[in-house]
Amino acid sequence: MTFQTSEYVQSSVSKGEYNLGVGQPSPQLLPLALFYSANRNDIKDSTFLQYTYKQGYPSFRQALASLLSFETGDQVSENELMITAGNSSAIHLIGTQIASTCEVPPVAVVESPTYRFAAEILKGCGFQLVEVPVDKEGLVVEELERLLIAEKLRPAVVFTIPSFHNPTGVTLTQARRQRLIQLANDYHFVIVADEAYQLLNYSGNHCEAAFASEDSTDNGVVFTLGTFSKIFAPGIRLGWIQAHPQLLKGLLEHPLLVSGGGMNSVMAGWIEPLLENGSLQSHLNQLRQELSSRCECLYRAVQHYIPEITLSTKPRGGYFIWCKLPDNRDSSALCEVAQRKYQVSFLPGTKCNTSSDYFRLCFAFYTSEELEKAIELLALAYTESTTDLRI
Repeated sequence: MTFQTSEYVQSSVSKGEYNLGVGQPSPQLLPLALFYSANRNDIKDSTFLQYTYKQGYPSFRQALASLLSFETGDQVSENELMITAGNSSAIHLIGTQIASTCEVPPVAVVESPTYRFAAEILKGCGFQLVEVPVDKEGLVVEELERLLIAEKLRPAVVFTIPSFHNPTGVTLTQARRQRLIQLANDYHFVIVADEAYQLLNYSGNHCEAAFASEDSTDNGVVFTLGTFSKIFAPGIRLGWIQAHPQLLKGLLEHPLLVSGGGMNSVMAGWIEPLLENGSLQSHLNQLRQELSSRCECLYRAVQHYIPEITLSTKPRGGYFIWCKLPDNRDSSALCEVAQRKYQVSFLPGTKCNTSSDYFRLCFAFYTSEELEKAIELLALAYTESTTDLRI
């Protein structure tokens, strides 16, 4: 059977086009051979296909905890982990569980800019959204604190992308992390930390600690959401929540889990030996090297071909570079010219809940050579659009 997937992905990629807005790995980075190497023909017990533990198989959680402990330098316990069907599913799971306990329409604080689909999921759960800005140190916790004190804001959830932020690439500082945890404890809200890129660290040192690992409150206030979508393959729809066991306990009573048992247990069982034998970790090391090279190439290409564009930060991990046009120019207009005449596209700032002079470039889907060619073409579109403005 031949699978035609382009119409189903978040952003389709047509042949001959450079879509720098797409936030997914290139086909060359998808480890099909590694996937098949798991070869679970050793499974003889038919209950493998049965309803299973709401929190996920203990053996899989143990193997995952070992990987996370090694990569971050923290001691992660399997009791702190719950298996999910990916981060989008986890956001919806947490959102619906919290919203169901609120007597009035709940408030969720989201970042500006942010991953817009996460914001839409929370909105769909019934939350009213309040935006707080992001700067070079991540979520501006001081502004959130002002809203809590001066404006009497009482959120149920604060949603943040603390490590290698989507779309800006910045990482939330330790001081702000600790202050945010303290505010969550004092004002009785939970932090939902989407850490899809946490393990994609290009510095060569330990990866960023999971936000949940820094939570020392009595019963926990932080849900860290992790996913195999960025470190293995999006299509397996497998992820995890890391949180204080007491915080997880409330989540495990969600009707979805009570009815259906653990999420994506068969895929977790398939991937488990790849965690245990170290092959997934080897893949992750190779993936980081390749993505680091692509990041460097894209960053330098923008500097070289379009020096007028301001790059907010040089990412130390993740997928994205965040750009700003001069003179408050509209990135949507530039994207229209680039796509129509040069087959290059990207994600305008308006698609990230922020102003139109910003835009996001992704370096995960194309090789370094393709990325450089794409920026050459984007530079032609930029020059053409600049000339049009002067006429």
